[in-house]
Parts: sequence; structure tokens; C-alpha cells
Amino acid sequence: MTQKSVEQLTQRWQAVINIIARHYDVPSCLVMKLEDEHIKVHLSSTTQPQDNPYSVDGKEHFKDSGLYCEYVINNQKMLQVSNALTNPEWDHNPDIKLGMIAYLGVPLCWPDKSPFGTLCVLDKKERVFPAEFEQLLLQLSQIFELDLSLAHEIEQRKKAQTELLQAQEKLLTTTRLQHFSQISQGICHELGTPLGTGITISSHIQALLQQALSPETSLAEIQQNLMDIQECNQILQQELERSSRLLASLRQAAQQHGVPQQVVEFDIAQSIDDAWAFLDEQQRQRISLKQLLLLPGPIQCNYAALTGALKQLFLNAAEHAFKQTSNPQVIVKAWQENNHIIIEVQDNGCGMSEELRQSALRPFFSSERNQGKVGLGLNYVSNIIINTLAGDIDILDAQPGTCIRLSVDCAAPPTPATNTTDGPQ
Repeated sequence: MTQKSVEQLTQRWQAVINIIARHYDVPSCLVMKLEDEHIKVHLSSTTQPQDNPYSVDGKEHFKDSGLYCEYVINNQKMLQVSNALTNPEWDHNPDIKLGMIAYLGVPLCWPDKSPFGTLCVLDKKERVFPAEFEQLLLQLSQIFELDLSLAHEIEQRKKAQTELLQAQEKLLTTTRLQHFSQISQGICHELGTPLGTGITISSHIQALLQQALSPETSLAEIQQNLMDIQECNQILQQELERSSRLLASLRQAAQQHGVPQQVVEFDIAQSIDDAWAFLDEQQRQRISLKQLLLLPGPIQCNYAALTGALKQLFLNAAEHAFKQTSNPQVIVKAWQENNHIIIEVQDNGCGMSEELRQSALRPFFSSERNQGKVGLGLNYVSNIIINTLAGDIDILDAQPGTCIRLSVDCAAPPTPATNTTDGPQ
């Protein structure tokens, strides 16, 4: 976590433990934290400084320390000791030297469930803490853990934003992207929406926390607030996943500039088969692939770039075209026109409206944006075909389905011949 995140958590938790200490009249309310081989006082209440012997950053060796908190962390469960002096199990623990004979503590964990430390209270006199106070401490520990989770998610979001900006800078250095301003606007929009949602939810969580920590708030109201906070946390996780999907799409778009520029001789059927193999097994079983190749032999061009473009077209068809198609099929045709190889990828799916065909090649355009799609698939193909293979791409009206026509600058034998094959099913 960044220093700013740590400071925000520290201020919020300090206010909480001060309220606990004041409301239940205990000299010490602590947040203890594991650090390497030690356990240290992360936060200490300030309401009774003359009776509180624990100072922030004070620490003890953790393993076999005999501390109350060692038991809580190792067993991951609550511990209450009403009077250590009369309890043979605890009458030699180190806190007795400080006069602390009563203890109640609960464990705290990081988002990955590894131990963070404890939330605990200690007193110099015998205390039997009521069940209501035990329940409150458990509820507050869950809120603290949600705080840790929220801070972690915010840091992940900021990390994703940094990576997006780095990807944007990489895209800026190349002359191949002719629509950079459009992509920049898309980045701002796509990242701004989940970030704005996260800020709003974070503010709502803060309000719920303040309400839960009010002395007038009942236990039932605290439990309801906790449920609301958990729901907010789920929404935050969804927004973070949305940011991650955007980042993955941008990475894919950026990777096209790292496609090796090596021109090799290969059979186009092999490129089609290799691209088709990127579909999962269930998709390959469900969708039939047919190849109609009117080429007499191998072609010469950038194999990696062409295969990458075909892979994305196949994935697009598998994910979007066949939702209501009983016998889905993809047909790949290829023939030569002058110095270009023409490749058509046609499906028998739901097809595209004229409006969709006009917009589909734009970056960040998606007809399924409400389902988390970020719209870089066909734009990725377009940039490979135009900028790497010196070709062109068109979306044709096909009945039924959609037809994508690629015109690629390749070398091939001049005399056409017919070669019709059925690809892998």
C-alpha cells in the first residue's frame, strides 16, 4: 500500500479504537501487526494515556512469546481472559509485567487470508467482557479487514492505471496508429467510469463506517451496515475486474507493434489451422470450419501477423456471432488478385446492421459494452492488416452472417488453381 493509503487507514482506525476505549472504559485498545519475526503495536488508543503502557511501534519477538495475541493469531479465533493472575494458563504471560490482567482480542487478516495481527483491548483490573462487546469486536474486525481489502483494490486500480498510461505512451511512439486521439479518449472514458464508481462507493463506505461507529448505533444497525459494506466491496471488485479487462485489451493492441516483421514462405492453410487452434476445444467442436483456397501453393508474407489477425477474427465469431445459430460455421476463402491475396472470413451467425458495420473498426466500439466488452478486437485486426501487412480490411454485407474481407500484400504463384479442404472440426 502507498503511504497515502496507510495514512488514511491509520486515521480511520485510530478514531475507532479511541471510541472503543472511551465507550467501554478500558485503558488500552490496540491494533497489533505482524512484521517479520516480531509483533508490534501498530495503533494504540489515546483516551487514557496515563494508564496505557503500550506505545506505537513497540514490539516483541512473536514466536513462543506467550502473549495473548500470539494465541489469537495462531488459532485465528477470539480470546477472552478475565483475570490472568487467577488463570494458570496465562499467569506468566508478559503483559502481566505491565499490569494488564484482562484481555479480549480477535484476529485480523489481509485480503489473501494471511494474518495481519489483532484488534484487542486490555485492562488492569478483572473484567468479564459481555457477549455484546465480543460481537462488536468481531464486527469491527470484519470492517477493518474490508478496509484492508478496499485499500488493496484501490492500489491495484492505480497500478492498472499506471500500466495503461505506460501502454498509451508505447502506442504514442509508433507511427502506425492513425487514430491515437480516439484511443486516448477511449482510455479516459473506460478507466474513468470504474474509477468514478470506485470513488463514489468508497465515500459511501466511509459514511457507513462513521454511522456504525457512532455510540448511538445499535448492534442490529451495525450488522446491517456491515452487510451494506460487503455489498459495496463486491461492486468494487467488479469494477476492478472491468479495469483489468480493459488493460488486457490494450496490451493486446500494443503487442501488434512487436509482431516480427519477418517475411517467410508458408502454406496459408497452415496459418488458418494454427489460428483456429486458439479457440478452446468446446468452441472447435461446436463450430465447423471450411477452407476454400484458390491458391496453387505457398505464399510469402509475415506469418505471425496474418495468423494473429485470423485468430482474432475466429475468436470474434466464436464469442459474438452464434448465440442463436443451430449449426454454426466459419468459411475461409482465399484467392489472388494481382499482388494481393484476398482472404474472406464468413460466418453464418446473426450478422451486423449497417450502423455496426460502419463503426466496428473503431477502437473502443462494442455492441456489448454493458457486458464488460471494451471493443478492441476488430480494431486490432485492422491495425495489423493496414500497418503491418500493407493491406486493407472491409466488412461486407452477408446473408446470413458477417463477412470480413482482408486484402494482404503477399507474393504467390501467378496461376490460380483450386484447393478445397475441410479444416479441423
